[in-house]
Amino acid sequence: MKNTIRGILIDPYTKTLSYTDIELNDHGGCLKGLYKAINCDLVELVRLSKDLDLWVDEEGLLKIDEDTKYFHTEGMSNPIAGRGVLLGNKRTKEGVDATDCPYTIDDVLSKITFREFSFNPFY
Repeated sequence: MKNTIRGILIDPYTKTLSYTDIELNDHGGCLKGLYKAINCDLVELVRLSKDLDLWVDEEGLLKIDEDTKYFHTEGMSNPIAGRGVLLGNKRTKEGVDATDCPYTIDDVLSKITFREFSFNPFY
């Protein structure tokens, strides 16, 4: 059994996209690997298309401060706070499993915009 899946890390702090290997556990789960890649304690799945998922920090908008950076993906109305990982998905009898991202960085580069916002806790 393969012990990693290949994703694309979206990092608004460095304004870069890079390939990342997400570690899988003995049962094929990737949550711990996603926590490490995104640098968070809780992830949320955003289904972008039938074969592409975006995994983000579920608490990203709750931890906003003056150092928080954001990105925006084509087709979404709200920006994402913090890092995200793009992974593929495949349907199985048990549900949906995360897989290698089916796209290259060049494929998604034009669909990602890095954003900066002024921090205003009273907004």
